[in-house]
Amino acid sequence: MTEIDYEHLSDGAKRRVAAFALSKGLSIAEALEAIAIEFLAMGGPSQMRRPKARLYQLAPKEGLKRDANKGVSRNE
Repeated sequence: MTEIDYEHLSDGAKRRVAAFALSKGLSIAEALEAIAIEFLAMGGPSQMRRPKARLYQLAPKEGLKRDANKGVSRNE
């Protein structure tokens, strides 16, 4: 596995890695290794930008109707 080059990361990524390292009491190299291991454990690049869950409505009903005096209420 190739190493992650800390110096070529964006400033935001460097800040996040440094904050993670500080919070866990790790060196930058140890923090990068922990992040890489977690990334691979979560599925690595094959799982990037894929939806994590889908939401389904099991029993579709009529939509909600908005009543100016009462707020939102169900159609009856």
